[in-house]
Amino acid sequence: MAGLLPASPVRKGGVEGSYNELFLFLTGLRSTAVRQNPRAEARGGFTLHSPFVIYPKRSRIDTMNNNHTKQITVFGAGNAGIAEATRIKFQFPEIKVVLYNRISNETSREKLALLQHQKAFHLAGIYQGKAKPDVITSRLDEAVKGSGIIVITTTANAHGSVAPQIAPYLSDGQIILIFAGGIDSKFLMAKKIREDGCTADVTFADADTFIYATKIMELSPGKIDLLVKARKQKLYLSVLPFERMSHVLHLLENSIYPDQFIGCYDPLQAGINDGPGLHIIGIIMQRRRIEAHEDFNFYLGLTEEMTETIEELDAERITVAHAMGIRKCPTTCDFLHTSYNIPLTAGGHERSLFDMIHDEGTPYYNPPGGPIRSPAPKSMNHRYLYEEVMTRVVPLYYMAEAIGIDTPLHKRIIEEAGNILNRNYFKEGRNLDDLGLSPQDILNWPIAKKRFEHSF
Repeated sequence: MAGLLPASPVRKGGVEGSYNELFLFLTGLRSTAVRQNPRAEARGGFTLHSPFVIYPKRSRIDTMNNNHTKQITVFGAGNAGIAEATRIKFQFPEIKVVLYNRISNETSREKLALLQHQKAFHLAGIYQGKAKPDVITSRLDEAVKGSGIIVITTTANAHGSVAPQIAPYLSDGQIILIFAGGIDSKFLMAKKIREDGCTADVTFADADTFIYATKIMELSPGKIDLLVKARKQKLYLSVLPFERMSHVLHLLENSIYPDQFIGCYDPLQAGINDGPGLHIIGIIMQRRRIEAHEDFNFYLGLTEEMTETIEELDAERITVAHAMGIRKCPTTCDFLHTSYNIPLTAGGHERSLFDMIHDEGTPYYNPPGGPIRSPAPKSMNHRYLYEEVMTRVVPLYYMAEAIGIDTPLHKRIIEEAGNILNRNYFKEGRNLDDLGLSPQDILNWPIAKKRFEHSF
């Protein structure tokens, strides 16, 4: 099947859409491996005393933590990176904040000069005020040396190239904190820095998603305005080597991320927890509207059939996680509840994903006719498609293959994304070898993961 084939128009969820060959294929998949209710299976991951998560002890910052938080680097000057570097400096003026941006062309050179020139960046939304990172640089040595925590905010498909860039400048004791690294940037980056000859004793930590919903409102010689629209209440965090989880949670909680993370014992769990369905199903199933350059809310455009397909994708992912011994794996509904406190039930009944996405408490919601809070992409060549496929859908597919579990929806999405962008994502996406893992590791994960307890 090539592309999306329009058929008779229908109206679902108040939004006009169309059935097509892929839509019918995706919504029709109901393999026996995923017939169970994934929401009921996964719900236990949010109990306070779950044996699968670690909650940090609250205590004063010790000398080591002070050393770690004297200087922090934010790697990547996109929406998230600029906003996060500014937010840290605004909230913690005593910390030296370094913002790194790679110069790859004249546009990035001009952007760096613009950022350096401004006296202050303006924050709006949930933070109100002005601040500016202490150092804004394109020099890797200046960005990496001396920073206790290096925060990676680039897109996940770029993490493989970030690792060899920073490897020559890493030193013992540093923490590389990755946001939204998919499956699984810390394994990928750890392998690459060792291949590059780096022997520094560093710790990798990755959160399942980014904390903030951000947007650059203005980036001009006259002004830099940053909007931080929303903050997720909790994120899952995995660590490599995973024996260091308590130390990392303690350090982050007592510095720039108080009460933010739920620690996972399993080093792969945070990556597998991050379900790609909202983005990947949303962009494929709304292809006609996107290619027509419609102005619409990406999330509120999801129909009931689309959200049911997202839940099917969740079910395949959770089935694989359970087979690996990772029992506490959230659905997209659980994500909305944990991140934004959207109620899971109403009137004593479980809410549908469609209902939860359209809840006024989400950061996506805007009243009918109001300004669009989450505009849809204007092109299919967007990270919602290529990043999600390469760093989440493909590695999960290969994990399932190693275990012997059929994931037809994952496979069809990889094929369709490749058709849309004329790429072979079975080859370009992350495979097990990229992560330094083997099929035998995945098949025997409870035993294999023990080698990552003390080192990588």
